[in-house]
Amino acid sequence: RKQWYQRRVRGKLKPKQKPSLKSRHRLSQLKYLDIGLNYQHFRLEWESKEASYKVLVYDKEKCAKFLETFTLALPATTQVFKISDSTISDIQELVFGIDKTFELSAKGKMYRQIMKSSTDSRWGIRDRMHMFRTYENCFPGTELVDMLMEEGDFKSRAEAMEMCHQLLVIDVLHHVKLEEQFRDDGTFYRFSADEPGYSAKQDYKVQENLNKDVLLYQLCYLDDKPKATPISLIVSNVKVFLTSEYHQWPLPRLQAPLPLHLRGQHFQVLHEIDISQITMLIKNDKSLTISSDSKCFDLTFATVSALNDVATLISQLWEEVFGFPLDVCQQL
Repeated sequence: RKQWYQRRVRGKLKPKQKPSLKSRHRLSQLKYLDIGLNYQHFRLEWESKEASYKVLVYDKEKCAKFLETFTLALPATTQVFKISDSTISDIQELVFGIDKTFELSAKGKMYRQIMKSSTDSRWGIRDRMHMFRTYENCFPGTELVDMLMEEGDFKSRAEAMEMCHQLLVIDVLHHVKLEEQFRDDGTFYRFSADEPGYSAKQDYKVQENLNKDVLLYQLCYLDDKPKATPISLIVSNVKVFLTSEYHQWPLPRLQAPLPLHLRGQHFQVLHEIDISQITMLIKNDKSLTISSDSKCFDLTFATVSALNDVATLISQLWEEVFGFPLDVCQQL
């Protein structure tokens, strides 16, 4: 039987010392494999509600090579899902400051209208009975996913479920008892607009923002004396962002939802640097110093390749602004 072993390593192992076994799971029970943005990490979610692990790799070549081999061993029932879109959406909202709520709300209104006006017996909004109790204006989660697969531009049920979860997070829809994460089964949900006494909230304005494209996402370390802090480096069209990332996100599909006060925010900006204010880049093996008008930031990468990707992109963006090359020094 093919199995996944997860072992705990603390500090350096002594000769012949084996790391302690933390968990073990059969690959036949792996429900989802989520591949992270730029192959910086991946997440395994098992059928057991308490088994979800995110593995941070920092090295895209090593991660891609491992996943290429690993996926060959997976059963046909495992859904492989790239979470790049979800991560990019969170970066645009939480790091770049682009409000996505308006766009999601508009999609939710459209989905509600399709469900409400549909003559298709496979889905619809109506009163439902469960355990001798009537729930008004609701629908099973699986019917909404069925509709999205038929009417929407989704490649898999996992993608459609992700959209449903986003709608749940911004309160466009919710579980009839307000106690569940979105599930692709017979669990009842209701659009908030179908609640008695519902009043539409003020629409959000669509924002125009030059920080709209995620050009690069890279895990690295910030040399923040006296210790190195793990961060996520993000490059937009006009800025470099150094962020702390809460790797619980996106929330596992099969686990009970965390309380709001425990969820944490996916990204938090620690520093942001205008490309136009960068004065010099200094490379030293796997370390990169970004010098700006007001401050210097020392970063360490897992590979020289990752460092070069960052330095090359910043140099290209800087040259687009000023028309001549940025000073890039190689420290010996």
